[in-house]
Formats: sequence, C-alpha cells, structure tokens
Amino acid sequence: MKKWLAILTLALGLGLAQQPVTIQYWHINTETFGLPAVRDLIAEFQKRNPNIKVEERFNQNSYTGLLQNLQAALAGGNPPDVTQIGYLYTSYVSENFPYVPLTDLSTKFGGSLSRFPANVMALGQVDGKQLGMPYALSSIVTYYNADLFKKAGLNPDRPPQTWAEWRAAAQQLKERTGKPIYIQLLDDNWSLESLIASNGGSLLGCQGGHAVPAFASKEAVEALQFWADLVKDGLAINALWNQGEQAFLAGEAGAYMTTIAKRAGLQTAAQGKFELHGTHFPTFGSKPARLPGGGNVLVVFSKDSAKQEAAWKFIQFLTSDEGFTLWTKGTGYVPLLDKLADDPRYLKDFMAQNPIQRVGLQQLPNVYRWTSFPGSNGLAASQALFKATQRALGGQATAQVALSDAAQEVSGLIKGEKCLR
Repeated sequence: MKKWLAILTLALGLGLAQQPVTIQYWHINTETFGLPAVRDLIAEFQKRNPNIKVEERFNQNSYTGLLQNLQAALAGGNPPDVTQIGYLYTSYVSENFPYVPLTDLSTKFGGSLSRFPANVMALGQVDGKQLGMPYALSSIVTYYNADLFKKAGLNPDRPPQTWAEWRAAAQQLKERTGKPIYIQLLDDNWSLESLIASNGGSLLGCQGGHAVPAFASKEAVEALQFWADLVKDGLAINALWNQGEQAFLAGEAGAYMTTIAKRAGLQTAAQGKFELHGTHFPTFGSKPARLPGGGNVLVVFSKDSAKQEAAWKFIQFLTSDEGFTLWTKGTGYVPLLDKLADDPRYLKDFMAQNPIQRVGLQQLPNVYRWTSFPGSNGLAASQALFKATQRALGGQATAQVALSDAAQEVSGLIKGEKCLR
C-alpha cells in the first residue's frame, strides 16, 4: 500500500511539474532599446521549455515607471513573476517589497550560482542578501554623428575626451552646423551621478552609521553647473530622454551621451542616415572617470510554487552563455560573464567587429554600484534630486541653490536610515 501511495505521489508530482504554466516578465525595453532581443530570448526559451509561456510587458518611464507599476500590482495582489529592477532601486525593493530571494530559488529548485564571479553577484545584493540575479550592466558612453563632426571641421577619428574639450567641440558644432549636443535626462539621476562622481563627488555619504545626502558638495555643484551652462549657452539640449534621442537620430544633435545598452538600437536607427561613432564618457581634466553601473537585476515576486520554478528556469536561461550572447548582441549591455567576449563560440568575433561595444568593456574598471537612496522614502528622495536637476537646467536656480534645497529635503526623507552596503 505504501509503495502504491509513493508511486501515486510521484506520478502526481510529475503531472503537476509538467502542467503548462504562464509567467509574466516585466521590462523597460523599447523597440530601439532591446525589445527585439527580449522577444528573441523568450522565443528561444519557450522552444526549449514548451510547457512554459512567458508574457512580456513593457513599462514606460524606465525603472521609475516600472517600480511605480510594481507597487500598484503588489498592492492589488497580482505581481509579475520576473521583473527587471534597476540597480538604483535595489535597496528600496529589498526593504519594502515581498520578493523571493535568489538563494531560496536555487535551494528549492536547484541550479548553482557559483559560475558567476563574486563581484557580479554583489550587484544584486543588499546588506549581504541576494535580492536577484544581476542581468544587465552598462555605463554611460558618448555617441556622435561623424557626418556633423566633419561639417563642423572636427575629426571624427579623434573625438574629445574631457569636458573642456567637449565644450569647445560643442561650440564649434553650434557655430558651423547649428546643432547642439545632448546628455541623457531622466528621473533616475544616472547622468547626473556620472557627472558628479567623475568630478570627485557622490550622492550619498555616511555619518554615524546613517545615510546623509552628499550631493550639495563643491564637486557636485560644479558638475551640475557645467551641464546647466551648456544648456544656457545653447550648446546642449534640455529635454527628456525620448525627445533628446529623437533629436539625435534626426540629425539635430551632434552627440548623445547615454547608455552603451542603446548601441544596437542606435546603430539600426542611424543606418542610412549618418555614420554613428562612439567614445568614452568625458572626464573632468585628469580626474579619473567614475561611472555608476546602469542596468538591472532580475527579481522574482511569484507567490505560486510552479510559477516560481518557471521564473527561476527563465532567469537561468537569460543568464546562460547563450542568453547573455543574444542579449549583448541585441542591446549593447556588457556581458556579465567576461569570458564570453574572448570565446569564438559566443562574442569574440562580434566584439572585434563592433568598436562602440568595446568602449563599454573598456569603461568597466571605472564602474561602481549605482547609488540607491535607502528607506521607504527612497523613491521620493530620488525624485527630489531630479527636480533639482530640472531647476538648474531650466535656469530657475543655480546648481548651488537647487542642490542645497534638495539636500535639505532629502535629509528629512532619509533621516535615521542606515548606510547600506
């Protein structure tokens, strides 16, 4: 009798395991920002796992918009199964959302995490806990229109490397072609942090074990004021991300500073219009570039065990050698398994043929973890800093005043929050 019960239990278990399951995958990828790659990856995964269907959902306004939608879905009791969480919101999600730790999934359903270097896994950790699987990693780079460079009398094979050189080049572009440059503007503060950090500043400090705003420092003020002066003098566009990108692709901007993850989409969009080149994000003189790593971790919110297992299988495929190869080719994100860049079975030939992609790899030593404001008011703190940037770029306040006001507001929002590792 016991034997038959055991067999019956096993049969039921196998039956349940083989039942079709549908999972939702939330992402921020547009048609020019990796959506074709997302769909190719899903198609390949479903081919290998016919009992699992993956429904993808695009979320507007990048990681901030996704986070707001996720909050609403969790409140309604119907969260997605796998979600891209931007590095800047890892602390916020870890402290406020009911996620399924990656180690729990690995223990319950199998699958080793040891194939990933410790520094890679650390991207998905908050206070030593593994929030999710690091998936996308990028840094901000400079794309430029080689045709406009030539018209302006600039050498496209020797692009500017410092901010002083870029200001001079922007002046020449404006005078001879009428075209400014564009620096990505979005409420994730990624471009601003890249500027501030490369000038020796930071967004957050730690005093007595508690987080405090540090973005009203001399270095931070100088960085934001430099950007604001470019806008004031007509050398840079003050526009949100989509508008700025459209201007660049229409030939209305000579350069575009944004994520390396846009590489594939921009190459496709620029084809037949102008010659697209790329170079490093500028430095402030001889100061070393310090760049917050853009991108995301894959986090599971499934409540159902079958969906958790399917979600974990999907994550394992996305971060496999084959998955990362498709992802890098279809976006521009840096492969988190750097061995793939030297492996002829995966990315070696591709990297050799794509000089813009190599820029992202070359900047890796300068990349650090994107700053995440702690506590339940972390999202509000991030928005306060973005409003300060808008005030400065719009000429409503100097960088000094805008950042000082924001620092006072953020001090209240994160008061008493501990410094997170």
